Amino acid sequence: MLATTLPAFHRWFLATRASGAPGIVLYGDPALPQGLASSLARHLNEFDEDAKGNWTAFAPDLIREISETAPQRGLLGLSDCCKDCPPNSPCDRKRVLQALGKRGHAVLEGTLAVAACAPLREMFRVSLGPPPPCGQHFHLVLHPEHFSDRSLSSIIGDTFLEWDATRELADSA
Repeated sequence: MLATTLPAFHRWFLATRASGAPGIVLYGDPALPQGLASSLARHLNEFDEDAKGNWTAFAPDLIREISETAPQRGLLGLSDCCKDCPPNSPCDRKRVLQALGKRGHAVLEGTLAVAACAPLREMFRVSLGPPPPCGQHFHLVLHPEHFSDRSLSSIIGDTFLEWDATRELADSA
């Protein structure tokens, strides 16, 4: 699912989720295939039973709209904009991306999302091509030229589900 409107964001926000639900951040060098984040969210909504269909990717315009609007930022627990930056600055979008990642069941993409989610433990990090210099601890690095664009969401989604199951087993031991 790709959230492109505030009502779609609100549905995702109001959905119940387990504490510590993981998220995914995607990076591509030189670029991610068009629609990969939404395709991955759809794949996880089909196969991640614990998420109850709440995986969502977010359109860049929606991230901008959330970062520009105080009530929307407030839903994510973000106070005022960065004092040194105008609304919708990279600083504010980074704060929004980090807050989305903290809530879990979010598929985020791009260099700004990688930087925003760097301190988050519950994020599964994927790079198509070489990881960015600012990115560390990527769980999965793929050479996209070796795969069809159609298969990438399944490969990433299934690898994520294995990682998540292993992580839960390790936490229960």
